[in-house]
Amino acid sequence: MASHGGFIGVLVACWWVAKKLNLSFLQLGDLLCPLVPPGILLGRIANFVNGELWGKVTQVSWAVIFPQSALPGTPLEQIAPRHPSQLYEGGLEGALLLVYSQWRLWKTDVLASPGRLTGEFLAIYAVVRIFGEQFREPDAPLIMDLSRGSFYSLFLLIAGAFLIYRSRKTA
Repeated sequence: MASHGGFIGVLVACWWVAKKLNLSFLQLGDLLCPLVPPGILLGRIANFVNGELWGKVTQVSWAVIFPQSALPGTPLEQIAPRHPSQLYEGGLEGALLLVYSQWRLWKTDVLASPGRLTGEFLAIYAVVRIFGEQFREPDAPLIMDLSRGSFYSLFLLIAGAFLIYRSRKTA
């Protein structure tokens, strides 16, 4: 899972920067969270344009035909239409989280509780990712009847809930 691996890389880099500059890791995370959703949104749009990570077969009126989803040589009229799950995920993981995190950062006192915005971001991301995965064709074998994206998102949900709980104790 590229996104979850990237997430781990960002965590390591943030830890290193916080240590090097003598900053609070949680405060740095709170400041960086609102910067993440535009990248997610643009990445999901790129997935759609490239015909990657397509959705499950459907008959909804806005379904899209992804030629890469069929066996080579299949005539276009025989290719099943699919959910544009990349756009669903871009809207949920990108646009929704962008609006939410910007609102929390600029219109509330969320920074007074270090780790709170990071926890909220992780928890909301996990929930919308799990929801969005319901429309996506699994790109790898399932784990405990869950797609890999949903399974790994459970850990983000737990981490987010922990940070929210922790921020309440320190506020």
